[in-house]
Amino acid sequence: MGQNASGMYIVDDNYNIVGFNTVAEHMYPRLKKEEKCYRCLMNQEVPCAMCPIYNKIEGPKTYIDPVSGHYETVDAVDMNLPDGTHGHALIFGFATADGQKAVNEPLPANKEGLGLTSIINALGSDYRSIYSVDRKTQQVSMYLESNNADEMTRMNDTNYTSAITSYVKENVLLKDQCKLEFAMDFGSLCAHLKRVPQFMVHYRSVKKETGEIHYNYLKCARVGSADSFDTIVLAFANEDADIKRSQLQEIVSPGSSLAKRRILIVEDDELNREILKDLLCDQYDVLCAEDGAVGLKLLEEHYAELSVVLLDMFMPVCDGFQFLKEAKKNPILALVPIIVMTGSGRQEDEARCLELGASDFVPKPYNQRVVKARINSVIKLKESAAALSAIEYDDLTGLYTKSAFYYHAGILMRYKPDQSYAVIMADVKNFKLINNIYGIRVGDDILRYLAKIMSKALTDGLAARYSDDQFVMFTSISKNDFEKRLENAVKYISENAPIANLLVKYGVYKDVGKSISISEICDRAIMAMKSIQLNYEKNIAYYDDQLGQQHIREVMMENDFENALRNEEFEVWFQPKYNVQTEKIAGAEALIRWRKQDGSIVSPGAFIPLFERDGLITRLDEYVFKKVCQIQKERLTQGKPFFPISINLSRASLHHEGLVENYTRIVKENNIPFDCVPIELTESAAMYSIQIKALVDMLVASGFKLHMDDFGTGFSSLTSLNVLPFDVIKLDKSLIDYIGNESGDQIIQHVIALAHGLNMKVVAEGVEKKEQAAFLQNMNCDQIQGYYYSSPKSYEVFDKMI
Repeated sequence: MGQNASGMYIVDDNYNIVGFNTVAEHMYPRLKKEEKCYRCLMNQEVPCAMCPIYNKIEGPKTYIDPVSGHYETVDAVDMNLPDGTHGHALIFGFATADGQKAVNEPLPANKEGLGLTSIINALGSDYRSIYSVDRKTQQVSMYLESNNADEMTRMNDTNYTSAITSYVKENVLLKDQCKLEFAMDFGSLCAHLKRVPQFMVHYRSVKKETGEIHYNYLKCARVGSADSFDTIVLAFANEDADIKRSQLQEIVSPGSSLAKRRILIVEDDELNREILKDLLCDQYDVLCAEDGAVGLKLLEEHYAELSVVLLDMFMPVCDGFQFLKEAKKNPILALVPIIVMTGSGRQEDEARCLELGASDFVPKPYNQRVVKARINSVIKLKESAAALSAIEYDDLTGLYTKSAFYYHAGILMRYKPDQSYAVIMADVKNFKLINNIYGIRVGDDILRYLAKIMSKALTDGLAARYSDDQFVMFTSISKNDFEKRLENAVKYISENAPIANLLVKYGVYKDVGKSISISEICDRAIMAMKSIQLNYEKNIAYYDDQLGQQHIREVMMENDFENALRNEEFEVWFQPKYNVQTEKIAGAEALIRWRKQDGSIVSPGAFIPLFERDGLITRLDEYVFKKVCQIQKERLTQGKPFFPISINLSRASLHHEGLVENYTRIVKENNIPFDCVPIELTESAAMYSIQIKALVDMLVASGFKLHMDDFGTGFSSLTSLNVLPFDVIKLDKSLIDYIGNESGDQIIQHVIALAHGLNMKVVAEGVEKKEQAAFLQNMNCDQIQGYYYSSPKSYEVFDKMI
């Protein structure tokens, strides 16, 4: 069977396979009638991301198959099935051109592989050589390579820096080698791709054998966001071939593929504008601007339908550099590709334009073929109007994305500067838990439900999906009953939600200040929302000056954290635990205090919740643990009595990578028994008992004893006792305060009996009265902790007490 043989399979409108030919069966042995095609071909539960049926693509298109790694041409043809229903025939075959070889290894079946596949498919067959480079190792992998190419045949499975340097020195024309200096410095290349997602460089190469000069271009793109990309794609093409392809396209299908595209020409010279307009108007809908200021206005008005901007570099009003700067400020405008037109020839000007987001250059005087070819190439490689729309709207909810929201809210504020506005941030409480209990499908239904309500409610504003489980709304507040209307909307959302007891927290920033950015406005609404996260009686909070001052104090505490840790401003204090029967000290709990170098004290109630939110609590937990281990080592070395000192572990630390190994190593380095440092978990952390069971089992296997803190404050205590291997439970002060109440006495009596029946000891915390201590003694409670016996003490005082 030849490699160019065509396979075909037929599906109905629901992607069920109706039939297939022998070529298709040979190429894809898993094909099976009445099964979903995407399940047979890709082993997934949703249609393929590049499916021509799903994406309604007309005509054949070349893809790289992520399973085989080969280029394939795929065409979908509508047809009537034998039963009279509608269906589709998918016809496909290998598309490897003569003298070209595709990678034999499949792309990785993960997020990175999908990212590479999408980029390679966007590049299409215009590029003769395509490689990926691992950012960490600089290892190069080949995805397409032409046997006729003179440049990169040594790239596959080699170190990037040595391969690209060798190529440039041996093949690139000496005058143009400076253009690729950035490519020979891998750090410079990565830094460039942090600023822009992709860019193109034109250069000339020379054939060693014949001395022929060829015009080439190199496309560099990152796979992922600016802060997290791990892979870089390099694609090489010959510019002469690109011009021929552009001419051939005009001959075969004049204006067909580009007829509906719109471009913007920003050029102050009227003659040059007319030349470009006459050159391009047969294929494009052309907009013209006589300077950068007018051009920016047209870009803001028409960004969604613009495919490319042709920008003159030097203009008297808002030159090309200023235009690029302004466009880059707006995440939506920055998605429209910009080709800079220049007669400068200065490398520093081109480098500056690339840093500001330019996609390519066209030299002056204009060469008709080069202009058309470069416009065509840039449009193929950058986001078209359809892709721009996909980036602007969230797939699941249909609302604006975060970036689009920032842009459109800014437009609204500039359009009506005298109007009063409010930003409302909504956060679905415990959304991850909802997904775990009800399933992801119900979670998606909840998000769609909220999006629908918000869209209907905002007839004069914007709504966006801000993050996975957060929404943001921007609305005018001309009416006096804004707060009442918001309360009614919140009540309606709660009463009609897809699940019972859906809890959504709202933060509101009213009378939005025009002098601050949209992102800062949203931060203030988030600040208000977070202020009531733990308040189950309040669902709406408004930003005010008091919250603003609190934010300033929190920022200062975060800024002071590193120095405080380095200077040991955090002090470990100890609250003794007393044996109920002997009334002697039997252990202690380690607590943290912050005494700043100026002598002032920061309340734990101020810094601990803050550090829990921003993640610094994991480092503070480890700091306390190390201090306690050092103290226990000193005590044992000095022959002092052994007392276990328990350490609180936050929920964030439980999810911190390497926790068990790190804490186990610290204990062993201090050469102390694990019994010296039992671990306390709060009941709120234990609420996620199923998720943390494996980690807790590892802690216990290492030798740690486990205490449940705050027992009785939530609804998950008994469940956690059944799942997690606790040795001790600590009755919360809220239970102890009920001593003297008949029902309270009964509850505590039965909890103590239950714990003893499970071979667990009981510690009562928050004991402040003699009557409470006497009752607990009669109930055979094991230990008491509280101000009745002792408040928390510094180590010097605690050491003298024992």
